[in-house]
Amino acid sequence: MKTNQTLAVFIGRFQPFHLGHLDVVTRALAVADSALLLVGSAYRPRNWKNPFTYAERRAFIMAGTQGLGKPVATLPLVDTLYNDRAWTSNVRTAVIAHMRGAGLDPEATQVVLTGFEKDASSQYLGWFPTWEMLDASPKRHDGMILNATDLREGLFFGDATGMAPRFGAAHVTPVMEWIAANPRAVDTIRAEGAFVAKYRQRTQAAEQVYGYPIPVNTADAVVVQSGHVLLVKRAAQPGKGLWALPGGHIDPGETALDAALRELYEEAGLNMPKGAMRGRLRERRVFDHPERSEKGWVRTEAFVFDLQDRAQLEKVKSGSDAAAARWVPITEITPDTLFEDHFDIIHALVPEVPFAYASILMAQD
Repeated sequence: MKTNQTLAVFIGRFQPFHLGHLDVVTRALAVADSALLLVGSAYRPRNWKNPFTYAERRAFIMAGTQGLGKPVATLPLVDTLYNDRAWTSNVRTAVIAHMRGAGLDPEATQVVLTGFEKDASSQYLGWFPTWEMLDASPKRHDGMILNATDLREGLFFGDATGMAPRFGAAHVTPVMEWIAANPRAVDTIRAEGAFVAKYRQRTQAAEQVYGYPIPVNTADAVVVQSGHVLLVKRAAQPGKGLWALPGGHIDPGETALDAALRELYEEAGLNMPKGAMRGRLRERRVFDHPERSEKGWVRTEAFVFDLQDRAQLEKVKSGSDAAAARWVPITEITPDTLFEDHFDIIHALVPEVPFAYASILMAQD
């Protein structure tokens, strides 16, 4: 077992990996013996913000870090938007798992956490007091900071060939090859990206009129019965084809509970009187993580309805804005099939939902 080693840890989404990321890894390896890149938002469905799977991003990273002379490894990191302690624990679990797999002694390995503070999403850099911190200033090209958002815009909506000089040909070329080989996925990403852009433009226009940010308020229903959660399949963008909680915007004159019930019956056609549903309300909670929606500042209030356990589940039928409605066994609910942060909401409100991060790490090669 190797002792007295230094391991650099770099956390990011890498959507996709580019020259700016490589610069951080290179500087980290100048003071470390090896590097571990924890790839965030792993096992989430494709969307405009996260168009590439963990496996695809891993391939991009491996192609983009060849020839550095020191080992570079990756592991998937699962989001826990409403539980920072769980996320911190996941990071530590991944680092220890990597050490053991790489033959490093956890008691004799110094961890160096690298990254740069770009916004509130970087506050995690202060959550690991026993690790050393290696600041990484952002890399610039022609005076502009390199960021994956601009790269995605160029790859999917601009001149993809013009991205190579700015973000690095060795990093852009594999992504362009992926785009050429995956036309259906690209069409889905572009459709959602176009929708999100128009939605944000409308919101920004309204904010300019009123002079202050305007939150979008929505409501969702978490209906549980006999070990199942009621989900609907989205029929429109964003998230077309993904499973979601019944819910939507709060209309003028409605309370959040009224909106949740209206959307529940409109989308899922639940065969149960609304008065009886109100009597089964167990909990209500606001979910307002800044990164929960691509559309911008979207807050939701989720309502948990515990229906009486029965051998026969309540009948449901898809309605407006839903391509399908069905009861999903709790054991089959996973983040890769759910819209936005709906897995996080269910995971927070339905304790029986399992998600063993350690088991995911053990399954990595």
